[in-house]
Amino acid sequence: MVVMSDLAKNFVEFFDCEYEYFPNNTYEEIMEKFEKYSKEGKEKGYFPVIVTVDEALLESLSFNISDDEEFNIEDVRDYRKRYISSIFSEGGENILRDLINIRKTEAEDDELSFSEEIVGEFEETEEEKLNSPIGFLNYDTNKPEELFIVKVPVKNPWEIFAWFPMGNWNECPSTSEHMAISRYWFEKFGAVPITITHDVLEYKIEKIITDKETAMKTAVEMYGYCPDVDQSYETLGQLAGSLINSSVWYFWWD
Repeated sequence: MVVMSDLAKNFVEFFDCEYEYFPNNTYEEIMEKFEKYSKEGKEKGYFPVIVTVDEALLESLSFNISDDEEFNIEDVRDYRKRYISSIFSEGGENILRDLINIRKTEAEDDELSFSEEIVGEFEETEEEKLNSPIGFLNYDTNKPEELFIVKVPVKNPWEIFAWFPMGNWNECPSTSEHMAISRYWFEKFGAVPITITHDVLEYKIEKIITDKETAMKTAVEMYGYCPDVDQSYETLGQLAGSLINSSVWYFWWD
């Protein structure tokens, strides 16, 4: 019999929906179940999301719900009901434009050329392609640890952020920003959130980018959304190159 940790039990209370618990499974086992639930979800009306058992994540979710470390399930349900509304899922492109302008101002303050030193030239290498999620792996061991696949019962994928408000700290966007930007990327690329930790978010992409122009524009949008995304690349041009023929987008906030 599998014994669930106390922290995992707290997550279950927060989920308030169906889930499967993975205490120490292999990557292959987790992905096999995720693919199964991805197909099943299209018929039954849910989106599977990999959620790590992470104390910092639970604290972030709780604070966004109630400005406290503790949460009441009725407050959680009220929050979700309030945010699963079109008023919070519009204007994603405009939000990204504003965030990009903030990044440009930050570059000017640091006496950097945004177009040359931040964006740079398009570069593509095969090694940087990402077609399977990695955000739930332990950074040191590169293996999965305790996690869930949660069957989030929402109609639209951007509403996943109403269920899991993981941001609203440092440069990580607020729930309404996540929802609006996620809707914009879903309508443009078929982007669906699939992994949530306290500082990592991954999207599965249906309409994969294949051209340089779209890749460059999207890389700049990603930088607006997640300025720490540039820590893995010397320029956004290199990030753009990694987007060509990649079906998973990875974001990490410091």
